[in-house]
Amino acid sequence: MSIFWDDFVKWQCNLRQNNFRKDKGLPSEGTLAKILYKNTNIEILTIRSILIEKKYNNTLKMFEFMFKKTHDPEERYLKAVKFFSSEYFDDPKIFDGSFTATFSKDSSILKKILIKKKFNVQFFQDNMGFDFEVKVIKLKKKEPLWLFTFFHNSFFNPQLNEDIEILYFKPEITSAKKII
Repeated sequence: MSIFWDDFVKWQCNLRQNNFRKDKGLPSEGTLAKILYKNTNIEILTIRSILIEKKYNNTLKMFEFMFKKTHDPEERYLKAVKFFSSEYFDDPKIFDGSFTATFSKDSSILKKILIKKKFNVQFFQDNMGFDFEVKVIKLKKKEPLWLFTFFHNSFFNPQLNEDIEILYFKPEITSAKKII
């Protein structure tokens, strides 16, 4: 991995941990991914991103357990905030910098993204940020990473149902640049 990439992952873990510890999980500007057309850098949209672990199966099992244990959305939310604010983001080495996001099935933006499949992405906050290329992959429903994202998002959006699309954003690590 490049030095910039390690810096990006550490920065993301720090931002996300602070979001959970100080703001009960409310995303900060630096965790929002700005999706840009690759050739023109014209912004398509900004999305809430979920940072993905290199080996997420154990966390997926935990998410599923937390989700199925209760039907009370407040209890799910509080347990998720407690989980994410504890030690979850302490070790950046367990994350690879890839991320997922949820879209409405009928979204015109979703269709545009699925046609192009390669974009630039920017994360920026407090005079610091990162820019890199990503390849976009549509996840299949019930695929482990789809479920990971669905359960994660359901903690914060009790109205979420399975009538969604989830995209995986795979970074081109060598294209990473720090923005100062």
